[in-house]
Parts: sequence; structure tokens; C-alpha cells
Amino acid sequence: MIISAARDVIATQGLHATTVRDIAAAAGVAVGTVTYHFSGISELLAGVLEAETAAHSAPVMQAAYGAPTGRDGLRLLTDGLLATGDSAVQHWKLWLDFWTLAAHQPHYSRWQSRVYRDLHDLTASLLDRGGADGSLTVRDARRQSVEYIAMMDGLVVQAYLPGARLDPDQAREMLHGYVASAFAA
Repeated sequence: MIISAARDVIATQGLHATTVRDIAAAAGVAVGTVTYHFSGISELLAGVLEAETAAHSAPVMQAAYGAPTGRDGLRLLTDGLLATGDSAVQHWKLWLDFWTLAAHQPHYSRWQSRVYRDLHDLTASLLDRGGADGSLTVRDARRQSVEYIAMMDGLVVQAYLPGARLDPDQAREMLHGYVASAFAA
């Protein structure tokens, strides 16, 4: 209940404009109840991101892993992670706030690094599989997985920030174009 309320409040107000009192009010609990379970806003955001990863990213990654070809897996990953709609916008706003937190706190940086490692591993396996099934031309799956994720991260920043020049549909189209040209069959 607290995590769900924290997700909504932080996604709406931003990490630095959110207080424990805001989250307690949104959850309908006393401030003491929140502080009993969480040491502060940083820990709340980390809890939100863990739940967000399980609810949003993990199913997308699972579907990509189960795709019939490497190219299909990359398409599912791109379409799932660069989705449209309010939930996707909130998801990426939360991640952008978490990047800031992880940049200054090693504990959160290590967790975020594990998430990226898993995403790089999945992408590299999709590229390897695409090379094996003939749906992609792959030179160095590890390096190319980093390029793909780096491009995705850049597009996330450009598509999900308020007033962004790109929208998620354009970001997906650009990433699909990158896959088509960089990993052509």
C-alpha cells in the first residue's frame, strides 16, 4: 500500500519534491507507519523501482527471451520498454529519478548496475540467437548489446521528459531503425 502510494506521488511530483508526509497522506497511514518500514524517500523510491521492475520490465524481458528469433526478441523488448501511455511515462520518470539517486549512493548504484547487467545479458543473448537463426548479422553481441541499450537510454530521456521533442512512438521507430541497420540480416 505504501509502495503503491509512493509510486504515484513520486511519479507525479518527482523525487525531490516528495516528502514522507505526502506519501503517508496518499497511503492513508500515519507518517510513523511509513518511517517504521522505510528509512526515507530514497529507500521508498528503491522499493518502488523493485516493484516496478517486477511489474513492468520483467514481463517484457521474459517475452523477449521467449521470442522465436533474436530479431523478434529485440522488437518485443523495444516495443515493451518504449511503450506509450501514462503508466510507461510514470515508469520512466521513476527511473530517471532513480538514476540521480544511484549517481550519488553506491548501494543504489549497485542495484541499478545489476538491472543493467541483466538487460545487457538478455540483449546479448538475443543478438547471439539472431546470429544463429539468421535473423540478424552480429559482429560482437556484447558490444552491440551495450550500444542498443545506450541508444534506448538516450531515447528514453528524449521521449519521456515533459515537453520532450520525441514521443515514445518516434523513439520506438528510431530504435527499430537502428536495429534494422546495425543488425541487418
